[in-house]
Amino acid sequence: MIKAVKRRGVAGQWRLVAAALLAVAAMNAHAEVVASGGWSRAMVPGATTGVGYLVLTNTGTQARDLLKITSPLCDKVMLHRSSVDAQGVARMWPVGSLSIKPGESIRFEPNGLHVMFLDLTAPFVAGTKVPLQLQFEDEKEITVLLEVRPLVPGAAPAEQSPHRR
Repeated sequence: MIKAVKRRGVAGQWRLVAAALLAVAAMNAHAEVVASGGWSRAMVPGATTGVGYLVLTNTGTQARDLLKITSPLCDKVMLHRSSVDAQGVARMWPVGSLSIKPGESIRFEPNGLHVMFLDLTAPFVAGTKVPLQLQFEDEKEITVLLEVRPLVPGAAPAEQSPHRR
């Protein structure tokens, strides 16, 4: 009889472990943000401010708040929004917070929401990748690599290099 109790006890422990793992998986399933389509523009030599674009999609069941955004290439990364009014005047302002609703995709694009890289140590070069880290509430850090596109669309990356003479 003691052996039977021990077996049930072990089986019960395994059920408890399995239930705990399923609970953790369920918590992570509702909290997933996916980044896609990340890109940036090449910069002219000496430039210290860059821009980045991407799409963030909340595939979970709860809203996700962006807490922090960083890059090892600069001291400061911010979210900005820009627009052009009817008179052709461009305006840009910082965005204080970003929350993504369940099932929502937020598109970072020119003349809209975008990532600003400030105090860069070197300009972005076409054909390279720019690392960007996004920290959401209750989630691990997401690292996104932004593809650096030529400053002039259609130009080859070598033509855009700041090291070209």
